[in-house]
Amino acid sequence: MRTSRFQIIAAVVLLLVALSAASRAQIQKSPSQEERAKAVSLVRLINTAEITYASGTKDGSVAAHGVFGSWDELNKSGAVEAVQSRWAEAKGLPISDGREIMPGWHLDLLVSSDGKSWSVALHDARDGEGLFSVFSDQTGIIFLGAPIQ
Repeated sequence: MRTSRFQIIAAVVLLLVALSAASRAQIQKSPSQEERAKAVSLVRLINTAEITYASGTKDGSVAAHGVFGSWDELNKSGAVEAVQSRWAEAKGLPISDGREIMPGWHLDLLVSSDGKSWSVALHDARDGEGLFSVFSDQTGIIFLGAPIQ
């Protein structure tokens, strides 16, 4: 059997595409230690803001709601601002009230329908990377996650 030029060229092209994809996968990197620390600090801030939203503050600057709140509710209530003003690690965090809570980070904050439980996931959302996430819930325990390699 003779192998045609087309088959040889097609095989070489497929080989080059596969090698290119493999090298791109190896180039992907996870966030720096500083970026990871900021992400953990942000989730810690959310944990504290949820408790503040539910129980209020001693000085009355944030009313007690008796339930946990969505990201929008936490912001509107002043709970995020109250925590950020009291906590040195949180003061410098560039937090927005949108879904991209910090540049390059995507927030998923879910509250149960009865407001008694919640979970948060903060994902590295930069193109081609996305190799690090931080998770927590009403227990206050913070988990770090990365894809299986």
